[in-house]
Amino acid sequence: MKLCWIHPTTASDALAPLWQKLDAAVRPALHQGTELEFRFLPRSGNFVRSAYAEHINSVHIVEAALKAEADGFDGIFLGCWNDPLWEAREVLSVPVGSVSEQSMLAALAMGKRLAVVTVSQKTTVAIENDLLAYGLRDRAIVRPVRTILPESDADLLLGAVSDPYAAFIPRVEEVAKTCIADGADVILVGCAYYGPLLRMAGYTEVPGTGVPVVDSSTVALKYLEAMTDIAMKLGTVKSTRLQLRPPPRESLDMARRSLSLI
Repeated sequence: MKLCWIHPTTASDALAPLWQKLDAAVRPALHQGTELEFRFLPRSGNFVRSAYAEHINSVHIVEAALKAEADGFDGIFLGCWNDPLWEAREVLSVPVGSVSEQSMLAALAMGKRLAVVTVSQKTTVAIENDLLAYGLRDRAIVRPVRTILPESDADLLLGAVSDPYAAFIPRVEEVAKTCIADGADVILVGCAYYGPLLRMAGYTEVPGTGVPVVDSSTVALKYLEAMTDIAMKLGTVKSTRLQLRPPPRESLDMARRSLSLI
């Protein structure tokens, strides 16, 4: 099976250590016969901490997903919590997984009440909207998505590549403990990049609580692997009624051409 991980940004040489560490973290978790390719967007706003900026960027993510399907990938992974999951599923005929939905579904089997610790205040809004869209709000705590402060930036991210205990983990743990006090028994890391870094560093539980800190990205990718296996062996991908029914391709391509996407 061939899986494509689509990043929400263009490639950045400055973040090369992150891409290398991410690859080393997630690839060994997959089955031996599963191929994984990371792809970056040819064009991206490289900023999604805004509803409008996310909306614009989502178009390019779906375009990249369409390209990946045309290139023969069996499953598509949207590698950001700010994702156009439903839009991609509507127009693709292969399984599409996201960090958000797949990790949340996994959390349902791990505990009774989940919480998400994310990296910016704007992102809390996007993830809360996901909880509502997926119908999972009742399986989360009150105020289920909370952010670290100060918010994440490139320096914090690169620092976490070498030593997440230095600055990132203390911020996560401070917020996670407030979630646990409010009833959370599963903590999801609300960023596609930090989760694998924490797991690689051995930080998989809030110390002394029994509450797992879940590497949302790798768990979600494993769920996509299972979804793709089901599609390949059983033929079941998605419903094609109502919201997920693909539009006529000629009409879709006419709209894409009018916006100079193709």
